[in-house]
Amino acid sequence: MIKFDINKIMVGSPPPLEYQVTLENWRRYPYNTWSFVNVRSVIPTSQIKSDPKQKIDFNKKLVDLNELKIPHNNSKKKLKEILINCNTDSLLVMHKGILVFEYFNYFTAYDTPHIIFSISKSLTSLLTGILVDKNIINLNNLVSDVLPETIGTSYEDATIRNVLDMNVASNFIEDYSGEAEIFKKYRSSTGWDVSSSKNENTLTGLHDFLSNMPKSDYPHGKKYHYCSPNSDLLGWIIERTSGEKFSNIMSELLFKPAGINHEANITVDKLGAPRSAGGISITPYDLLLISELVRENGYNKNGQIIPENWINDLKGYQDNSCYLNQDELKRFPNGNYRSKWYQTGFEDDEFCGIGIHGQNIWINPKKELTIIRMSSASDPINITTEELMFSVFKEIGNALV
Repeated sequence: MIKFDINKIMVGSPPPLEYQVTLENWRRYPYNTWSFVNVRSVIPTSQIKSDPKQKIDFNKKLVDLNELKIPHNNSKKKLKEILINCNTDSLLVMHKGILVFEYFNYFTAYDTPHIIFSISKSLTSLLTGILVDKNIINLNNLVSDVLPETIGTSYEDATIRNVLDMNVASNFIEDYSGEAEIFKKYRSSTGWDVSSSKNENTLTGLHDFLSNMPKSDYPHGKKYHYCSPNSDLLGWIIERTSGEKFSNIMSELLFKPAGINHEANITVDKLGAPRSAGGISITPYDLLLISELVRENGYNKNGQIIPENWINDLKGYQDNSCYLNQDELKRFPNGNYRSKWYQTGFEDDEFCGIGIHGQNIWINPKKELTIIRMSSASDPINITTEELMFSVFKEIGNALV
């Protein structure tokens, strides 16, 4: 049997059939090693413009952490070995404002846009905080007051705060195995999957799907229920309240003020609706820049970009009763979920953003540490690998103290 050569993916005119990336296979390993940094070639996107005049000029003092021993499950492995085995495309570590470690693999470099999946939710939250501060969005408003299209759906009597904290009661099933029919409809409505003939004539796009979200008998605000469409709905709310395209307002209010100067984009459906739940592609350096901005409580050389009270709330909100009330608590049993960021409940009060297939933002305020990871992991979610990476982040912090 001929060994599959990752370097031959999408090479040739046309590429051999077995090396072609399609809507059917773009999230499957090994095809995702190419597609996760070439999303524009697979799915329609909208550009999130940067300011090319700005220059990312990190203060660098690189140290070799490749041989760092990471204890996990009664054994120790070297950091580089773990990164390779976990299909890590990039890992950047900033300590006290200094870039101290960088790792790149496969098709990823410091300036390569890489899809970050649900970390898109965390960035959308930051934009929401800016709009709340500008009195453009009121978190106490009902969704249906902003989007009357949602009357009769699970969103009708939910507040925008419910949407932010993933405690909207609905019958949606977040099923990455692809077995749940409602999840199939959702993915096809976003343009991420091939539409089946069964769904093709019933949904015109993402907004149509959101306007038909089934209700639940459970009350809002009582139970954590992870539902990606909530974050797409937030993108729709942002567009409706601001009167701007999501990509444009994200550029003007967050990306440019943050100092980003590389290309970024977000996937859109066939009518241009943004996939704010998971469709942003951004370079490793730019994601680190935004993550460090969050660690610095929203402030950089350009001023207060993200309201400090928004950052303080998402990392320090105390009431976790709703988060702990979920059907299957898989991560952070002492943690919380606030405004699309996780509080870990660990001893250093780390907080983080997480995306499927191994995307991470990890911020440790006590150790002045910011880590970002991009990956093309084969599994959408692998709790064992997640816990291993949490150990990696902790040990890196310990090694730098």
